[in-house]
Amino acid sequence: MKFDSAKTLLLYLQGSDCNSVLHDRFLQDHIEKLWPSADVLLVEKRGITADLPPSFDAERSGCPQEYIQHDNPEQRVTDLKKALNSVQQKYAYQKVIALGGSEGAQIAAMIAAESDLIDAAVLINAGGRYFLDDVLHNIRLTTPEDILEEEIAGFSEFAKQIVMGDFFELEVSNHGYKWWRSMLTYDMQNTLTSIRIPTLIIQAGQDKSVSAENATAMVENLKASGKSNLDFVVYPDLDHGLINTDGISKTEQVVEDIHHWLKLHIK
Repeated sequence: MKFDSAKTLLLYLQGSDCNSVLHDRFLQDHIEKLWPSADVLLVEKRGITADLPPSFDAERSGCPQEYIQHDNPEQRVTDLKKALNSVQQKYAYQKVIALGGSEGAQIAAMIAAESDLIDAAVLINAGGRYFLDDVLHNIRLTTPEDILEEEIAGFSEFAKQIVMGDFFELEVSNHGYKWWRSMLTYDMQNTLTSIRIPTLIIQAGQDKSVSAENATAMVENLKASGKSNLDFVVYPDLDHGLINTDGISKTEQVVEDIHHWLKLHIK
């Protein structure tokens, strides 16, 4: 993070991978364009430092056991609130923006719901109300037809064991029991219901990791219940990485759109 005379603090929240936030590609390539005058606050996940070599494999090697054992959304939010409170006590920023993608979007929503220090939140490709539905969405789009039902049944049984059973040691996709249980019992709609600040929800229409259809249904439910602080934008041709159907990254366009939205809500 950098601290100078800026009046705005941008809290950037990385996704679910087992990497240092300093190796985050969105952070490296685009963060300064979101709000050029802002200072940026980064908080590492438990057990991870910049010394961990970056890897973007779904099942990477060398993931620290401290991370596997302790990482979960609630712990991340607890750590972030401590860091944010400490920074605010010292620097007294006038405005604080929370922004994240994928799991980072969930964390941004959670801290926006729990902390009165956040003035605006931006959630990129967080998916729908329930994580299980998003996982099943991913399985349906990435699994060969001849083993699809078997994969769905297998993951559904795994999820049931996590939610209904007692604690047991596991590591699946570089995540331990605490992470899986938290994600499988989390309700994004309930969190969004509690947020009172301006919130921009961005969803890629071709996202295979999370369901644009489920995200749309969730936001429609919230708006029908009277939530007026949520702005929802779907990019129909983009995937989870904000790449279009021709293989061209449109992240810069999305970042520009976020910047224009922030100008309306951060004075």
